[in-house]
Amino acid sequence: MLQIRNLDNITGPVPGKRAFTLIELLVVISVIALLIGLLLPALKKAKESARRAVCLSNQHQINNALAVYASEQDGRYPPSHGGMNAGATYYATSPWARDSGNAFARFHFWGGNKGWTAMGLLFMAEILVDPTLMYCPSQRFPNFTYPQGWFHAPWGGYHVTGYMYRLFGQLSSGVTPKDISYLHNYRVSDMNDPIALTSDIFLPGSPGQGPYPEDTLWAHLDPSVLNVSFSDGHCETVADDRLFDYSQVALLLYGNTDRFSMMFWEYLDGKPQRLSASYYLPDDF
Repeated sequence: MLQIRNLDNITGPVPGKRAFTLIELLVVISVIALLIGLLLPALKKAKESARRAVCLSNQHQINNALAVYASEQDGRYPPSHGGMNAGATYYATSPWARDSGNAFARFHFWGGNKGWTAMGLLFMAEILVDPTLMYCPSQRFPNFTYPQGWFHAPWGGYHVTGYMYRLFGQLSSGVTPKDISYLHNYRVSDMNDPIALTSDIFLPGSPGQGPYPEDTLWAHLDPSVLNVSFSDGHCETVADDRLFDYSQVALLLYGNTDRFSMMFWEYLDGKPQRLSASYYLPDDF
């Protein structure tokens, strides 16, 4: 008959069992810590790459919506009201856009009761209904993220998005009436001369938007790139370290001005010849 030993009376280590020593545990912990240290940068890079892809997809969808709007408006893209500064086209609504007779109106404009303007007119026309498309997932400043930017922006009466729009409407230093007329009247039929329509925010920042001048509103910093959509329908990631570096230099030269924004838009258009004639540029730019 099978006999079962009483294990209660057994003392000492069980044969075949061996515990880890303290040194072995420390070695294992050190190896795991080393692997984590090696993997974290790669994971961070992969996460940012995924965010850039989402950002580019957002702008592609916005670009498609702009094309739909233009097809319904005799080929014209959504305009901005007369008070829309080149450096503030991340607004989707503005109190000044509610009344076409306001002091900034140099052309007929009406943005409905909410004061829709620029890309916001896509919501007024109900071509877009999901505001989360208007925000870059890499943006670090709460005022340019959802839902704060859309519902709780600190500037009263505005919906603030996470992207900039090309067709501004405000005259200022470095922006001429000819520039405004060209942008306000830009149409699908002008695609033989494509322009950048939307972009990640490329401004260097301002005291009311975040740490200044220590930080920048650029969303993608590692590497420092811009996602941009163009009027011919294509979207691309523009990787040019000179853009980011010069944004810091130009901040000192021009400040956060319309002239600075005009310079960047024209560079993204691929027209550096006007830049060299109108702005100070480093020799290697």
